[in-house]
Amino acid sequence: MHIGVNFEEFCYNHGIYINLNNSLDTLIRGFCFYDGNVYHVILNNRFDSQQLKKTTIHEIIHVLENHFSCHINDAWECEKEVKDMIKVMELVFV
Repeated sequence: MHIGVNFEEFCYNHGIYINLNNSLDTLIRGFCFYDGNVYHVILNNRFDSQQLKKTTIHEIIHVLENHFSCHINDAWECEKEVKDMIKVMELVFV
């Protein structure tokens, strides 16, 4: 018996759209922005599937933690929060 939602349903329910992009510089793994209606997670398709998964998780944490309301001066603190959360998830789930 399957309980819960799959990844696509989760994203739809939270207004998150995932897009692959082939034209990003290789220094950029991905980014996310809010257009006032939905969240757009843009992933650099030049990276392998494992890195794309990691970047997706990173960007979705920004959405779920509502980092779009943070002041620009707090950007590094938001990044640190995401990295810390991922470390905890890796300890628990890996």
